[in-house]
Amino acid sequence: MKSLIFAPTIIFSLLLSPAFAGNENNYRYLALGDSVAFGYDPTVTTPTPTAFTGYPEVVADVLQMAKSKKETNAACPGQSSTSFLYGGADIGCEPFKAAVGLHTDYTGTQMNFAMTQLQSNKHIDLVTLSIGGNDLSLLQAQCQTSSSFAVCVQQGLPGVLATYGQNLAQILGGIRANYSGTLVLLKYYPVSTDPLFQLAIQMLNQTMADVGSNFNVKFADGFMAFQLASATSGGDPCAANLLVRIGPSTCDIHPSLAGQTVLAAAVLVAINGN
Repeated sequence: MKSLIFAPTIIFSLLLSPAFAGNENNYRYLALGDSVAFGYDPTVTTPTPTAFTGYPEVVADVLQMAKSKKETNAACPGQSSTSFLYGGADIGCEPFKAAVGLHTDYTGTQMNFAMTQLQSNKHIDLVTLSIGGNDLSLLQAQCQTSSSFAVCVQQGLPGVLATYGQNLAQILGGIRANYSGTLVLLKYYPVSTDPLFQLAIQMLNQTMADVGSNFNVKFADGFMAFQLASATSGGDPCAANLLVRIGPSTCDIHPSLAGQTVLAAAVLVAINGN
């Protein structure tokens, strides 16, 4: 991973890879997920879909898909693993879709859109998915009013992860029933150096790995990528400018363009690696 992040010659070699030969009339890369894949940035003053750039757009650019419009990004900010499947409780996917719009217009759930696309477009040869972070965000919101935030999170986390694992298995099962090509799951990155937050994210990533291993997926290690990229900043992703800055010393939890580029590098390593 480190070699891809810091070696342009390796990225250039990926541009020459024949693995993504497709049809001119059909897109080849389907990106699925939440605000990370969408590229959400709370500092954007005039929010329109084109104002946001997620790691899928960076990946598509490297793989020379962007200009030919061979990438479709269906990600929705606020999407949880449950709302991905059924709609309902999340961190505001549907309101954002109604007010701002997504990179790709569709009605219904993201799962239904993905299934329709995978059934009808057999030229798709890359699918990426980042989902689950908002499952943790929902737990965080529930615990904000608890007398002990840490205890609340620790008690609620096993149930959240169990539901996430079930949802992820259903999502991956549906994808694999209609698609046998490259499928990359992006592991979540550390949003701070706080041990509780890091533990929760690592446990989410482990659940992702346990479930994903049953569906022939490749894993993009966003957690390790952020650690490497922030090593000279004491492991702090905010200090390393990998997160959207909202103050002189404070950051939002969403990746900056630099952070999105690091995540894209992790995806590219996964595509051509394990």
